[in-house]
Amino acid sequence: MVPVNQKKLFWDLTLKLETFTHTVPVPFAVYYAIITQKMQADHWRIFIALCVVFAVGIGLLGTFVRHLLTKYLFAKIDKISEPIPGGFQTEAEIEYAKSVKLFIFRYPLIESIIIVVRWFAGVVPIITLYTYLVTYTPSVVRSGVFTILMIAPISFIAYYFIAENTLRNIFDHPKIKNIKVNAKEVPKFDYFARILLAFFSLATLPLSVLSYLLYSVAKGETAVEDPLIPIVIVSSIFIVPLIVCSYIVAKTVKEGLNETSRSLSELGNGNFNVVAMPKSSDDFAQQTFFLNNVIHKLKTMYEEIKNLNEGLEEKVNQRTEELNQTLLEVQSLKSQQDGDYFLTYQLLNPLANQEISCDHLTLNQIIKQKKNFEFKNRNYEIGGDINISHTIHLRNKKYLLFVNADAMGKSMQGASGALVFGAIFQSIAQRTKNNPQFQNISPEDWLSEYVVEMHRIFETFDGTMLVSMVMGLIEDMTGVLYFLNAEHPNPVLYRDKKANYVNVDKSYRKLGTLGATHENYVQTLQLLPNDILLIGSDGKDDILLESKPGNFEVNLDDQFFLDLVETTDAKLENIISLIEKKGQIIDDISLIRIDYLQVSQSEKNKLIGMEILPN
Repeated sequence: MVPVNQKKLFWDLTLKLETFTHTVPVPFAVYYAIITQKMQADHWRIFIALCVVFAVGIGLLGTFVRHLLTKYLFAKIDKISEPIPGGFQTEAEIEYAKSVKLFIFRYPLIESIIIVVRWFAGVVPIITLYTYLVTYTPSVVRSGVFTILMIAPISFIAYYFIAENTLRNIFDHPKIKNIKVNAKEVPKFDYFARILLAFFSLATLPLSVLSYLLYSVAKGETAVEDPLIPIVIVSSIFIVPLIVCSYIVAKTVKEGLNETSRSLSELGNGNFNVVAMPKSSDDFAQQTFFLNNVIHKLKTMYEEIKNLNEGLEEKVNQRTEELNQTLLEVQSLKSQQDGDYFLTYQLLNPLANQEISCDHLTLNQIIKQKKNFEFKNRNYEIGGDINISHTIHLRNKKYLLFVNADAMGKSMQGASGALVFGAIFQSIAQRTKNNPQFQNISPEDWLSEYVVEMHRIFETFDGTMLVSMVMGLIEDMTGVLYFLNAEHPNPVLYRDKKANYVNVDKSYRKLGTLGATHENYVQTLQLLPNDILLIGSDGKDDILLESKPGNFEVNLDDQFFLDLVETTDAKLENIISLIEKKGQIIDDISLIRIDYLQVSQSEKNKLIGMEILPN
């Protein structure tokens, strides 16, 4: 591509613009003036002389003005300071460079305005001097007015398109190419306005000519006898501006599409350094700004992805090593935690024992803790539920001592509470077994006294360790039950294949509840032969049941557990199995089953005499 300079730009513009002027508007104006005037020979000479003088003069003046404009433009371009490598431009230098580039965008409009002014500057003086030198002639005045009306619009639009196409190469000038301007700063002449103005200009030219021809024929002012001849000639001449305007509009659209296509092609080939450069004031120029934004974002994303890919393997290895190290730390912590769990299990397991020796009472128990853990390839459970049972003697009578307790909290917290409770309860039980002075007490007083003792010990934890429980004594011979409830689920009596809750009139507060007062709330119940007593924690009731597909709710039905007891005939393993089938266990479950066995006839007679059994 030949570098653009002032001389080349001047001659390119002059050749194209003046060629159009003398190919389209001037022939129209000359022929139009000839056929619409009736003058004497000397008047014709004056009129033609005026037209030649002003046409040449205005043409030369317009060319001289173009020379000055192009010279002014390149003088401004030469003053643009190029950035030094490693240096920077001042704000004033940047603003000056932008003003030069924006002047190039406005230059086609300047040429368009100048050509319109040239026509006015030529036609108006010719009419004025002709009137002064010869005489006032209405047809000459009307001819001048119609000439401006039909020539000015087509000249304006043609000069704008031609100048804009010619100036495209100047945007590739080294000092202009990299100057950044904002979309809002570029004057916009969109294609809606361009095409509308082009059609208007093309329509105005033949319409003005034919309208005035018809008017001249009607007035008898035409210089031709047959009006059909000038109409045919005008129509033929009109083909020239039609072709020229169509060509320059199509070429402008093509150049805009080519600029966008070149940028997209480079982008498609992976060149993210391509910059779309606006070279006009049309819609394509506006699109280049949007395209540059897209290219910039794609380039940023590409660089980020490239950087990620270059160090991906190293980062993956580094991240894998970090994850492995973290996993080792987690496994170490889990191993330590499982060791703590196992130690707690080892301490808790001996406390939850069953030491009974009764003639008429049997006891079975089961615990299913929620927290499972593995230690040395073996599975264990810990939780806050605990069952303990003993045989003790009070006032020379044998009793079955039992407790079902639930320490508040999950996993380690609950197990810690159960551990403390188990240690305290075992101490009380062993003390009663081994020291006769603690046996000379009634069952009611024994329960009342030791529930207070346990509560005071748990109170020292300042309310952070609470335990609910049902604790009771059953006389082996008579089956009389003495029990108390500390905010624990009520016991269930299974008699004659029917399960019912043993209602509690008054309940103790949980062990460890601050400010709680403990009165004597011990209750009694006479068990009959073949009766079964079930005591369990709230885990047996708090089951997640599926109310509808995909929707689970906590069981709130008190009858739920009673139905399980009746369905399974109070067998503990079957109860747990049925719970797991019906819903999801969300808490520790502990159950105690106590059977009061059938007594012998002699023992039965003794019980009747004691008015325990009906006669």
